[in-house]
Amino acid sequence: MKRLFIIALVLGIALPVFAQWREFYYISTLLACALIFFSIKKWQVSLIDLLVLFLITIPLHTLRFGTQEHFIRLSEIAFIPLFFWWLAQLFLKQPGKPLTIRKEFIFLAFYLLINIASIRNSIYPGISMGRIAILTYLFLFTYMVINILNDKDKITIILKTTILISGFSAIIAAFQCVFPNLIIFTAVPIGRLFGITFYRSGVGWHDPNYYALYLGMNASLTLTFILSPEIGLLNRRLLKMCFLLQLIGILATFSRTILLSLIFVILYLFYYFGRKKLALSLFSMTLITLAIISVSSLVIYRNNPFFASVIYRVADKDKLKEQPTLIMGHRYAAFKANAAMFVDHPLLGVGPFMAMYNFDKYRPRGYNYPLPWLASHNQYLQLLAEKGIFGFLIFLGFIFVILKNMHRFIKKTTNPLGKTCLIGLRSSVFVYLIVSLSLETSYELQFWLTMGLAMAVFNILAKEEKYA
Repeated sequence: MKRLFIIALVLGIALPVFAQWREFYYISTLLACALIFFSIKKWQVSLIDLLVLFLITIPLHTLRFGTQEHFIRLSEIAFIPLFFWWLAQLFLKQPGKPLTIRKEFIFLAFYLLINIASIRNSIYPGISMGRIAILTYLFLFTYMVINILNDKDKITIILKTTILISGFSAIIAAFQCVFPNLIIFTAVPIGRLFGITFYRSGVGWHDPNYYALYLGMNASLTLTFILSPEIGLLNRRLLKMCFLLQLIGILATFSRTILLSLIFVILYLFYYFGRKKLALSLFSMTLITLAIISVSSLVIYRNNPFFASVIYRVADKDKLKEQPTLIMGHRYAAFKANAAMFVDHPLLGVGPFMAMYNFDKYRPRGYNYPLPWLASHNQYLQLLAEKGIFGFLIFLGFIFVILKNMHRFIKKTTNPLGKTCLIGLRSSVFVYLIVSLSLETSYELQFWLTMGLAMAVFNILAKEEKYA
């Protein structure tokens, strides 16, 4: 109690002094989460606890300190004590023990080298070097996940954590959808229905689509454990509640891409777990819905502007006639510009994170966009534009090798937890790959966590094979 009183006193003094800085509330949020979590743990903090605290910051991804180009995120601040604690345990508790690195990291090493080499073409080398630093941190994080999660119990803790955090963070998204004062960044109205104005939710993400991707990858993992007959990762009722919350959170983001991607992965999971009639029914309903949407735009625009805004993103048909680029024009222009960058720089690309800054130079003829820069809106084209053919093939080669190993272990293993875990992680990767057609996704924490979890499971199952 004395310790909590001192902490409360310090925060009470700090509040009036630093209240005008938004960043003060970001760090206060992290400290509050740490205090609550560690007090529950009775201040007996382990490495896995620090990893759990780090995962809590993923839904708050855009909370950051610094300038637009050079900054540090809240998640990266949470990573610092995790890294140094891991480093201390690595060299103090196990001195002289050699580090074991999986063969998949060869792809990541070459990918990093391609990024470094492509700086020569960058128009802003400082920004490119910053992005390479972020990539290095993500690769290190992936390795740490593999190293820390060296038994089934630890993997189970992290699986439970990521499902629960994503599920309960979706409650915030649901409230943000109708209470814009809860939105940390710019509140974007999507339309009015029953007299209520709805807003796109993102929790702690500036772009709601990326928060939706985080939820979509977790939702596919959650559904896998719901459908699995052998594994009770969490109470089944709690799993179903988390899955429902994740779906509500995705709906609150109004992200069409993630919702459609998740539907396809749900079809795959239903089919895989023997729910073939249900999968066929859902597939038929999806096709019928898409067909209605594609042929009924005039009717939807005339009768329900809210659904026109949700489906087509532009509620006013006349406004769309004046600015036809509002729906897909800007993405089409970005695709053409990125393709032109690749043609000009086929081997090394235009440099890390430089596709958006090169848009003005490569913008399609006759296309007018109010800003000189435009994001790629496609991970695959961005890889080609920024890292050239070699970076593209190496990055996708890394994912292909992970998927190949997943398939091999799923077929061979008799470990029910390992098998179900890999099926769920594979479905998460499928969501990621589909969504990458319309988003830039190579820096997403949930993706690298998924890669680390998968390789940690590979290590455990390989040991079981060896000693069987």
